[in-house]
Amino acid sequence: MGVKRLINALVTPFDDNNFIDYLELDSLISLCEENCNEAIVVCSTTGEGTLMSREEKVECFKYVMNKTKLPCIYPINQMSLLEAKKEIDQVKDLDFDTFLIVTPFYVKPTQDGLFVYFKELAKYVYPKKIIIYNVSSRTGVNISYFTLRKLIKSSKNIIGIKECSSDFNLIKLLKTNFPSFNVYLGEDSYFYKGLENNVDGFISVISLYYGKLMKEIIEDYKIGFVNQINVSYLSLVCEIIFSYPNPIGMKHLLKLKGYHSMNLRLPLLPLNNQAQSFDLL
Repeated sequence: MGVKRLINALVTPFDDNNFIDYLELDSLISLCEENCNEAIVVCSTTGEGTLMSREEKVECFKYVMNKTKLPCIYPINQMSLLEAKKEIDQVKDLDFDTFLIVTPFYVKPTQDGLFVYFKELAKYVYPKKIIIYNVSSRTGVNISYFTLRKLIKSSKNIIGIKECSSDFNLIKLLKTNFPSFNVYLGEDSYFYKGLENNVDGFISVISLYYGKLMKEIIEDYKIGFVNQINVSYLSLVCEIIFSYPNPIGMKHLLKLKGYHSMNLRLPLLPLNNQAQSFDLL
């Protein structure tokens, strides 16, 4: 069993005037570091990056890069190849090495379209690397094993996938045939099943607050031990937090734990204090 990387998809704190609260962002970066995370994805879906202006997103990314020694990963969420390249142009000269690029959403490209899209972007970002973000529940498209196989063979800087479905057959095929290709699980609810299926790590929402517990479960698993109390508690955490669209639940939890500026940007709305299940966390 190899090293299991824990990568946090960081939430973005917004104050009552809808601006990024950089002082509270400092607190979240520290929390992320304290909870055993080994890298940070900044302004992803969890960070409400799609609800920010491009300039705001880039500024936030630069800020986090300058505040942490952890590697930072830049997310690209575009329908258009042209727009993806424009956004890449704004950050490609910064000192980071990996993009997290989602499959184009809404337009529902074919598998051939996905292949050409990622192959073009791999050439465009080189020598930087790409992790493909496969999240069909949000995009309406699912990248297939056969498309991934072609991309892995043709583009050396496509180094991994963030897989957000329960398709463990895909994960098994990738780890069997391309053991050096990094498979990161993007659904916290399947955390333990991911361990059982030999994923390389987790791009996680809850690791911001529960990373130490997740690391403990990982270390236990390595020696063949299961602390069922820890595993069951983490399952309860996921059940409660992900009863609501991400990052609504995570921000509500952080607010209850004393963190400030946990507002959301429309069309997302915060939970009210009647969400009593959070009292269990």
